[in-house]
Amino acid sequence: MPGSNSYFLNFRFMYQISKFLSLPFDLLQNTREKVLLIGACAAFTILFINLYTPFNIDQWEPDQGFSQFLRLSGFGVIGGVFLAFSQLLVKPLLVKGNTRIIHFVYWVLCEVTLLALLFHVLYGSGDSGFFREYFISFKYTFLGLLIPYTLALCFIWIFRKKEEEKNEPKSPVFSSSLIHFKDEYGNNRLALKLSSILFIEAADNYSTIYYADDGTVKKEILRNSLKGLSEQLKDLPIKRCHRSYLVNTQNVKMVKKTSGKVSLILECTTTVVPVSRKFIPEFDHLFA
Repeated sequence: MPGSNSYFLNFRFMYQISKFLSLPFDLLQNTREKVLLIGACAAFTILFINLYTPFNIDQWEPDQGFSQFLRLSGFGVIGGVFLAFSQLLVKPLLVKGNTRIIHFVYWVLCEVTLLALLFHVLYGSGDSGFFREYFISFKYTFLGLLIPYTLALCFIWIFRKKEEEKNEPKSPVFSSSLIHFKDEYGNNRLALKLSSILFIEAADNYSTIYYADDGTVKKEILRNSLKGLSEQLKDLPIKRCHRSYLVNTQNVKMVKKTSGKVSLILECTTTVVPVSRKFIPEFDHLFA
């Protein structure tokens, strides 16, 4: 039935709107973003009103030149001071914790309502009645704030995203070339692909390097201490986990934690590599 379909579409639309308004709103949560909003709204209003004189605002008073510039600029100054009072003083006292889009909408409507009332008190003539003049003041205030408020929020959102991308830890990108292992004298003795390295086990002044080759585990012995190899490989995901072991964290297939003890099992092998207590924090990310 056509009526039922229309009712369903309306209900679905209202549900989507309600869902959208319930989303978290995390902009304007710090002083820097609030100051940016206040400055953008004040500056835009001053420039826009003086350049374009919307709503025939230049004809509201019989003034010209610099005196008119001051009068028109007063709208932007008063609006900026009002927003500073609202965002920096009142909002932190009344709004605590996380907010949602619906809360932001309510706050902006309250700001427009009160700012329009302030403009009406300062500039209203009263000739057309309070409610008529206040409605006009509300309309002009809403339209005057709509563009700078929206632009400021877009800029804040873009700036926030760039900051997050800048501060986001980047996963190290390793070359596909071979990883070279040096002996105790600094001479290259062995080269393996990072993806094939499983773990390295200490054996007195030597180290045994275990690696995968076509699904089987092979090993090579290198005359160098585990400490020496740890220094060589510090920029790679090959980490010290025990006084006798280094492991390639990219090839860990199982992490076991029982009775406060942590152990690792690597790809292609059932060898259990222990993790000493002091090295456990280095492997916390494997439990995330």
